[in-house]
Amino acid sequence: MEVGRYFALLEESTGGKGQYANWKLTNLFDLGLEREAAVAGALQLARTYKPRHPWSDRGRRIFEHGLDSWVVIVEGATSSHHFRLSLTRLLAEQP
Repeated sequence: MEVGRYFALLEESTGGKGQYANWKLTNLFDLGLEREAAVAGALQLARTYKPRHPWSDRGRRIFEHGLDSWVVIVEGATSSHHFRLSLTRLLAEQP
């Protein structure tokens, strides 16, 4: 990975519900070196990413959760699920 590149970090709830639910980093998307293109790429992911649940995507709501961070609620046939997407920039990588 190249220092200075933008990445979208995708976090989803895994496991069960309630006390058994866990948040986990499930995907890392390389969005390049240009900030404007990276923001557009992250928003495109918020609109199109297919989470594991629900299997039948009937609509979604995208909420800005802070600068360069979004929470997406995906409505399914019988339930809704959500994921968190954050735009980040790699500042350092150590061996």
